[in-house]
Amino acid sequence: RGTLTYPVDLYLEGSDQHRGWFQSSLLTSIATRGQAPYKSVLTHGFVMDEKGRKMSKSLGNVVLPTQVIDGGKDKKKQP
Repeated sequence: RGTLTYPVDLYLEGSDQHRGWFQSSLLTSIATRGQAPYKSVLTHGFVMDEKGRKMSKSLGNVVLPTQVIDGGKDKKKQP
């Protein structure tokens, strides 16, 4: 893996990882290498369901990609 560099250019994760993956990798890298493991961090938001909850496979409130692409059976309710 001679093409990989340290620190990496970018960490990309959801905003729920600020105190999770980002912080734990930062603290570990500072302790072992004296520098951050990334040059930049980009976080993204989440798609919410009709009840204001984050869409999640584990909650079962996701929309199937085929429904987004093809549309639902009732075009008025599921365009």
